[in-house]
Amino acid sequence: MTENVEQVFSQELKRLNLKRYEVAKELGITYPALKAKIDNPDRFTYRELKKLAELEINLQLELYDSRIIKKDV
Repeated sequence: MTENVEQVFSQELKRLNLKRYEVAKELGITYPALKAKIDNPDRFTYRELKKLAELEINLQLELYDSRIIKKDV
C-alpha cells in the first residue's frame, strides 16, 4: 500500500517526537499553512524543504513527484 504525504509526515513526527505546531514554528509558518502544504506538497518552498531536512524529516517526496528523478552518477 502506498502511503500519502500526510501519513509519512505523521510517522516522521512520531519517530522524532515532534509536534506539528513545533514544525510550523521552525518553518516560520502558521499551523494552517503547514497543513495546506502537507495536503499539497508542491506548495513547499525550497527553504522550507531544506529546513525539514535539517530537522531530519523525510517526506519521501520522490515517491509522489515524477519531476524528481534519481540518476546514477
